[in-house]
Amino acid sequence: MMLVVVIHVIGRNFFKSPLYGGVELISLSGVFLISFALGYAQLQKAHIIVEILVSRLPRLIQTPITFFVMVVNLVTITLLIWGGLDFFWEAITKRGSYTLVLHLPLAPFRFIWVLGCAALWGYFLYDFIQILRKGKRT
Repeated sequence: MMLVVVIHVIGRNFFKSPLYGGVELISLSGVFLISFALGYAQLQKAHIIVEILVSRLPRLIQTPITFFVMVVNLVTITLLIWGGLDFFWEAITKRGSYTLVLHLPLAPFRFIWVLGCAALWGYFLYDFIQILRKGKRT
């Protein structure tokens, strides 16, 4: 992705001709990088978490708040998957579902987005189950 950006900028600044479809290539590669990076970040627990307020609350209140946040996460990602599947199905059934410059089919990129969201949903579900187990022990 960075190589495409460098080639695009060098071509635009020095040769007055940017890389043909460079912006599209960067956007499409972002689909791969972002969709799977979200799931990987959740697996590594690398997301930014605002714990300053919750960590100061009593343990009895922390668990329901964490439970609520995980339910919101699962519902949100479920809606993203549903919308992504709808866009994927539209790209398969609708004629002319191609990128504007390079005329690449949109369906594979939309499916990759759905797979990345499904991986994130799976990690959230795993964390949700862990929270439920921990809540039953206390």
